Amino acid sequence: MWEQLLDSLTLDMRRRKKSLLAFVPFIIAMVWVILLFISPLTQASGTIYLGNQGKVSLPDNAHNITVEVQNPVARAVYLIGDIMCHQHADRSFFIDGNQMPFCARCTGIFLGLAFGFLIGALYDIRMGPLLYFIMIIPLGLDGTLQLITPYESTNFIRIVTGMLTGTFSALVFAYIFSDYSS
Repeated sequence: MWEQLLDSLTLDMRRRKKSLLAFVPFIIAMVWVILLFISPLTQASGTIYLGNQGKVSLPDNAHNITVEVQNPVARAVYLIGDIMCHQHADRSFFIDGNQMPFCARCTGIFLGLAFGFLIGALYDIRMGPLLYFIMIIPLGLDGTLQLITPYESTNFIRIVTGMLTGTFSALVFAYIFSDYSS
């Protein structure tokens, strides 16, 4: 019993044989992360502020985005953010006075995915399922406590918990992909 528990908490990493295909998820994730950080820089300083009323899965900031964001690539990134994220200004980072397209937690998830896919490209990963669930608990706890109590998280905690979840999610995908492709 204890042996199974310890096995479910295992993270085993072994150097991967060189394969350019293994870097494709990392490249895609990294391009996306770069777009997240460049998009606010494509606008004049202090012109993008999306407020605190947004909801996930609703294009509720679309009108403001189409009016305020002139660069078509940046506009697409912000519109994707409008559907995938609440885009609350008080839970987002600002670059050059412009709100980023995703909140701090979502930005952390994307950063973590890129980092995890890089690790997955360099190493063969074997991870116990319990370890994955333990690594995503902080994000779930932080978000749930904010939802049901007066507790208000910080952007630092949001980005860290997002990065944990993103990194370990990417490691799971890398494990599945390497297992499937072998």
